[in-house]
Amino acid sequence: MSTASLATREAPNPWWVGFVSGLASYIDACAIVSSGIAFVIYRHTIGLTDGQYGALSGALTFSIAVGALFGGRLGDRFGRKHVFSVTMVLIVIGAVTQVLAGAFLPLLAGTILVGLGTGADLPVSLATIAESADDDNRGKIIVFSNILWVVGILGAIIASSIVGNWGRLGG
Repeated sequence: MSTASLATREAPNPWWVGFVSGLASYIDACAIVSSGIAFVIYRHTIGLTDGQYGALSGALTFSIAVGALFGGRLGDRFGRKHVFSVTMVLIVIGAVTQVLAGAFLPLLAGTILVGLGTGADLPVSLATIAESADDDNRGKIIVFSNILWVVGILGAIIASSIVGNWGRLGG
């Protein structure tokens, strides 16, 4: 791509960028909250011990922290879009692994992937918003992204209220 075509390329609408980044926040919140709820269900359906339950909760929290610690740096180095795509793939693979897990170790592996993906996504999506917005709308768009985070929490709670008594399938 030539320099002239880069110069004439129109910047994306900051509200669209905020919406897409906000959807990532929605997915992150759903994945985190639904994982915690599923741990309670799996505790009974696949027979998790108290120690395993605690290890899953701790692994989720620790993995989110590790992902957040390195996500921003990875986005700076390899590009936000690439890292954003990888975080979504990690979340999907982790969630599918959690759903299919019938024992502790696969559930732990899926939980770690979900945690790393959701953690790394946060600095990347917020930096993407900050770069695309201007001084007049940056705060509004970030608040919009946070609202979608809360909607994700509510979505996970509502879904778990519907399927929570389905046993392992509900998890």
